[in-house]
Amino acid sequence: MNYKYDNGLELLLAHMNIEDIINAADTLYQLEEEEAGGLSFEEEGLSQEQMNENVEPVCARREQKDYAEGFGGVRYGTVMDLLSFVNLLSNMQAEAPQHKAQEIGVLLKKKDMAVKQGRYQINVDVLLFPWKLTYKDRGSGLVPKGSFGKVHLAQDTTTRKRMACKLVPMENFKAADVEFQARFQHENIAEFYGALLWDRNIHLFMEAGEGGSVLEKLDSCGPMREFEIIWVTKHVLRGLEYLHSQNVIHHDIKPSNIVLMSDKAVLVDFGLTVQMTEDIYIPRDLRGTEMYMSPELVLCRGHNTKTDIYSLGTTIIHMQTGSPPWVRRYPRTAYPSYLYIIHKQAPPLEDIAEDCSLVMRSFLQRALERNPASRSSACELLKDEAINPPKEDQPRCWSLDSAMEEATLTMIQQQSQHHDTTQAESSLYSEDSGHMKRKGSLYIDLGALSGYCKLVTGPPASEYG
Repeated sequence: MNYKYDNGLELLLAHMNIEDIINAADTLYQLEEEEAGGLSFEEEGLSQEQMNENVEPVCARREQKDYAEGFGGVRYGTVMDLLSFVNLLSNMQAEAPQHKAQEIGVLLKKKDMAVKQGRYQINVDVLLFPWKLTYKDRGSGLVPKGSFGKVHLAQDTTTRKRMACKLVPMENFKAADVEFQARFQHENIAEFYGALLWDRNIHLFMEAGEGGSVLEKLDSCGPMREFEIIWVTKHVLRGLEYLHSQNVIHHDIKPSNIVLMSDKAVLVDFGLTVQMTEDIYIPRDLRGTEMYMSPELVLCRGHNTKTDIYSLGTTIIHMQTGSPPWVRRYPRTAYPSYLYIIHKQAPPLEDIAEDCSLVMRSFLQRALERNPASRSSACELLKDEAINPPKEDQPRCWSLDSAMEEATLTMIQQQSQHHDTTQAESSLYSEDSGHMKRKGSLYIDLGALSGYCKLVTGPPASEYG
């Protein structure tokens, strides 16, 4: 019989059994890597079906072995390349990298992250330093903690791009921590930039939030005013509308997972997120944070995307009052768990702030409806009058840049020793001027002002040594 083959692997598939193929593939990859001088994540010569059925486990073992032997590198790739890489890391044994080896990873942002000859070195090509909190100075060495990891502020030394970098120990890393944030791109979902493994920690690079989290704001400044809550709620609903249209449940909507950017709020922390394949998702475990859980989620008998809407309602109560629902009426010392309380007494309408407007109270009743079938969706709530007030009834929520501009102009006015300014110049800084009216700006109230200008404009090079 006459065969025509385009490459050696197809010849092997036609004439050899699978054990021989595995052994031959190992030798073939060794030769390719010696010629290329590094590990390649692109397995060419096999169809996707063949890789999935026959070669994928072998490739994973081979790549893990290559890393242990010191092979590796950082490269630019697609979202699919990144997901393949994080799946490899998730399956890799935590004991495998016993020594400090060259970093290995996949980055998505070629414009903002400068890979140099297959290297992207921590504290050389990208610098990590403690995060400066927007609202409170708790010491220069503060490093906020997320779920199973610490979060640093990072900056590429070449492009000067600022990012958040979450460090997750290998033993705590799951591919789900990255998958949804990388796959789903929306302006109200924190953008994911890439991942690399170095020194037994997974470094996850993503969009940085100059304004900190909503929880940080609440802990430092107390309850938020209603127009601030409206601004945050609208952005969160847009993100949820997008996720829910993809049949994705976030599962952990709460103040600490809402981060304030310069002109928007975004969702972060997708470690508990799931993709629904049916109308109802039946969990194997309890997902979420107690005080913000919906009653149907507590029962573990099945739920859908409406559970995120309920969690948003409880988050709004937290923003109104400065405390999560339930805790003022039922202290933790009195009850070991809120699950029983949620099951019996939800929704927590008694915890809604006393000064809550009637339209916002109606909004919360729709979001906190006990029966998920009657609960409003993100799409429906985005049209609610509570978060679409007439412009004349609400202060303007300007961007962080506008707030910074106002702070600078006000400071110039106060420091000015010249009293012979023109009428036009005087009107620029008068009490009735547009700049002074911006005192209602969201970000002025949140505290991201001149004291934190370095975080907004980028620290000077001298701060990096």
